[in-house]
Amino acid sequence: MAIVRHYVMIARPGEAAALSVALHALAAKVRPIAGCDGVELYQDAEKAERFTFIERWASVDAHQAGGKALGKQAFAPIMAALAGPPEAAYLEPRLID
Repeated sequence: MAIVRHYVMIARPGEAAALSVALHALAAKVRPIAGCDGVELYQDAEKAERFTFIERWASVDAHQAGGKALGKQAFAPIMAALAGPPEAAYLEPRLID
């Protein structure tokens, strides 16, 4: 079943630009992974330090395999810019008629 992996991240004070750059770089690495159906990045219009990163995957297993393929080093620049751990969730699509 197709899933969405949703992350909300808050940059440390003064690190919003660095987090944006790191998330763009991560998106470029994630997009070509088998099972990835797309990546979106949003920056809050009122709170510039708040970002939402959305990944679309063929399955939870595909997402988990993709994370292993990337390795922890791919996330180091992001972790360095964060104020705290990201909020994350798997979302299942529900179509509205």
